[in-house]
Amino acid sequence: MLDYYAPTIIDIRGEKFIDLHSLNIVNFLGIEPSKKYQQEIDGWLFNVHEYEGVLIDSENLIPYSQENFEKFKISNTLSIEQLKYTDLYNKLFLKAENSLNNLECVISLGNNYLLEHIEVFANKKFEFVLELHVSLKMRNLFSNFNVKATFNHPFIFLVDFITTSYENAYKLLEEIRKLNEELSEKIPKLYNMFQKEPFDIDRMMSNVNLSDFIKTIYNYGDLKLLIEDLEILISILSKLQVFK
Repeated sequence: MLDYYAPTIIDIRGEKFIDLHSLNIVNFLGIEPSKKYQQEIDGWLFNVHEYEGVLIDSENLIPYSQENFEKFKISNTLSIEQLKYTDLYNKLFLKAENSLNNLECVISLGNNYLLEHIEVFANKKFEFVLELHVSLKMRNLFSNFNVKATFNHPFIFLVDFITTSYENAYKLLEEIRKLNEELSEKIPKLYNMFQKEPFDIDRMMSNVNLSDFIKTIYNYGDLKLLIEDLEILISILSKLQVFK
């Protein structure tokens, strides 16, 4: 649980609380529970461990409620998703990780995929185009599920699930996994195609801040919208140029 920031429900003298990332679990290390059993809470089956005389840091707890139980389910899903990417999907292009920042999930480039396709990411032109392609694909997914996400570093997306439902979060993570599997298979093929085609983007790459450019297109969500605004800007500047 510590490795994946999985959540726990803590009952203190009959009052339930939620620890979204099990930060209190360190207080139980090395202590044997007095009782172990299973219990159903709001339709979910839990393994229950009872302890006596353990100090709990209340700063890490939120009150148990239906709204917060929804957060518990999302945090639990994120921790399971990280476990899956660690054990089952560790060869894919992207990986998903839970974080300690509320209900934030980090989607980033998988280390194993990078090492197995090092020549792909060593080609800066292709990496630039790939980053644009992936960022727009991911942006479209986030938009479809009405989930906020930021894109501040190459192949790193910070996805905020705080305002969405458990069901919506679960479906979005499934769609991200499907896209991830598709991209993982397609990227080497795209790279081979890129090497054969004479794509001339040298002037663009030498005249723009690539990181800012990619973030700008990500914020637009559609390259055509950016082109439309640039055409409007060209028209305005042209009129200023001839104005007397």
